Amino acid sequence: MPRLTVTAPARPDRVFEFEDGKITVGRSETNFIQVDDPSAEPEHFQIERTPEGRFKLVDLETKAGTEVDGIKVNAHLLEHGDRIYVGRTSLLFEAPAAAPPSKTKTARIPIAGRAGRRRTRLPLRSLARSAGPDAGPITAEDLKYALQSLVEAKGASALDEARGVLEQLYQEHAGAPLVAGLEAEREKLYRLLEINKALNAEHNQKKLLELIMDSVIEMARAERGFLILREQGSLAIKVARNFDREDVRRPEFKVSHSVAEEVLRTGRPILSADALNDPALPAAGSVADLKLRSLLCIPFRVRDRVTGCVYIDNRFETGLFREAELPVLQGFADQAALAIENARLFEENVARQEELKLTKEEIERLNAQLKEKVEKQYEELAKVKQDLHATRKDVALKHDFSQILGKSRAMQDVFQVLDRVIDTDEPVFVHGESGTGKELVARAIHFNSPRAKSGKFVSENCSAIPDTLLESELFGHEKGAFTGAVAQKTGLFELAHRGTLFLDEIGDMSIDMQKKVLRAIQEGEIRRVGGKDVIKVDVRIISASNKDLSDLIKSGQFREDLFYRLCVVKITLPPLRARKEDIPLLVEHFLGRIARDSGQPPKKVDEVAFWYLQNYSWPGNVRELDNEIRRAVALSDGEISVESLKEEVRSQELFKPVMRLPDGSALKDVVRQAVEDVERRLISKVLEECGWKKTDAARALGVSRPTLDAKIEAYGLARGRALTE
Repeated sequence: MPRLTVTAPARPDRVFEFEDGKITVGRSETNFIQVDDPSAEPEHFQIERTPEGRFKLVDLETKAGTEVDGIKVNAHLLEHGDRIYVGRTSLLFEAPAAAPPSKTKTARIPIAGRAGRRRTRLPLRSLARSAGPDAGPITAEDLKYALQSLVEAKGASALDEARGVLEQLYQEHAGAPLVAGLEAEREKLYRLLEINKALNAEHNQKKLLELIMDSVIEMARAERGFLILREQGSLAIKVARNFDREDVRRPEFKVSHSVAEEVLRTGRPILSADALNDPALPAAGSVADLKLRSLLCIPFRVRDRVTGCVYIDNRFETGLFREAELPVLQGFADQAALAIENARLFEENVARQEELKLTKEEIERLNAQLKEKVEKQYEELAKVKQDLHATRKDVALKHDFSQILGKSRAMQDVFQVLDRVIDTDEPVFVHGESGTGKELVARAIHFNSPRAKSGKFVSENCSAIPDTLLESELFGHEKGAFTGAVAQKTGLFELAHRGTLFLDEIGDMSIDMQKKVLRAIQEGEIRRVGGKDVIKVDVRIISASNKDLSDLIKSGQFREDLFYRLCVVKITLPPLRARKEDIPLLVEHFLGRIARDSGQPPKKVDEVAFWYLQNYSWPGNVRELDNEIRRAVALSDGEISVESLKEEVRSQELFKPVMRLPDGSALKDVVRQAVEDVERRLISKVLEECGWKKTDAARALGVSRPTLDAKIEAYGLARGRALTE
């Protein structure tokens, strides 16, 4: 009956016999054999009997894998004596049909040294079980190679694995005529692996270099040692110590620089048993001056790069360093080079993190200062604007803007600009959405200016006429200039001579037409279509558009040179949603005008309907409001109610009105109070929805941030403060 003997650290061996069939091994209790090892999966591998009567191991697609005699396998036909590894746990497979292990097996493992027969070099675990009648002797060289390969492959992590395999080797081959040197080699390996563990655990570069130097001196029994690294193209002696772990003074004069440079150049170690009499050494004169006997210099190699070397010597004893020890020392040097590189990267990373931390703290400090400064400046600017606005209210305007209705701050700012530009002849560009009153502004500029006495106000919508007719409209044409030109026609530029020409929607003008208008403005002269005579004109140009000409310039739809001719002074008209405080004034004006035209008394708007009018966004602006009032007057028999308003206005979700119209109050006073109450509630609601982020709330309400701040202060709004009815 086959059996498995389970060996685990710090636990007694366990023996499991099993019959034909399938068994599983893993960490779970449901397995036939439970393996208490961190590397084991819940179900790690299974063993099943094949039709031929053999036993097959199958790895159950584990991350760590399953090893048989040191080799990872997915599937493997087991043989008597195979040892299966799961992490640090081993399972010895024994089959009943095979002969038991021979006790004379170990007698065939003489440590033959270099004289022994060379065998194929195997991994350490395979080497431990390779002795047999047909395998030949295991030599010290074979064992050294296996141990060195394990160290180079796994570094400090190989310590426990190597110790377990070697203990197994000695237990299985107890009593064999092993030479004492093998025991020494084993102890040296243990010491080397312990040192590798210490190297990988040390991240302080200075302490690491000292540990490496002291370890090499101890391992090689050297008198002195020098650890040399390549830094910025030159050699730097980082550590200089003697066997008592004392620093060597003036190390640059105690080292053969030519030997170190040769090792760094070639990447190969240099060993001399009698350096004083070794002519093969580079620059042997410097060695003679230093009176050296034994000398060994080993390179530090990291991914095909030589980063430095370790230089050890003895001034009194020859033959101290042996070639047989070179592979182990070189393996240690390669591990040390990796540790140095890792420590350097670790320190650089720590320094970079510290630098980033300091930089972050500095940025946060500067940001806090900047935020405080900006908030203070913003408060000061808001106060200045409020003071300026209050001052502007007290300063009488020079010109009459009664045709443009608006008492809001936004419109007062527009009036202040108009008041300054009216008396000049500079071109003015009026930007605003459709229905905001761009032509009213153009008329106010003309009729308040001296040109109202000397010339006419002429206007043209550039988007309403095709280019072929627009040229004739602007510049005129001669009789017979084209089909249908039965008489001479005077163009708008001539009609507006010494007056004002208003070009609405100039952004829709073609590039070719823009070129001709630019020439007329630039030269102050025109030529009729089909004519040859040049006509001098003196015209003030006022242009308007609901498009942003700067964006049209970027897309190549508007000439930049014409833009600079037209936009000497730019006036931006606010949309109606940004000056809702003007809606009561506009509604009253439209109701009065309709009443005058019809000869009927003006109608009134009930409280609820007025709130709907006040809070609608009015995408068509003043023109849309005028149209809606006319429509509501036509559809209502008496007072205008919500039912008289169009669906878009009625569909709003507004606050329920909480104020009744008091008897005897003037409409504008009642409207003002109602507007303020609804506005206060609406602003409070939007602020709560935006988490009191004022910039987002201002954007949602369609007002500027200073306007919102002024409203919050005027209505006494604050976070968490409930509104009272």
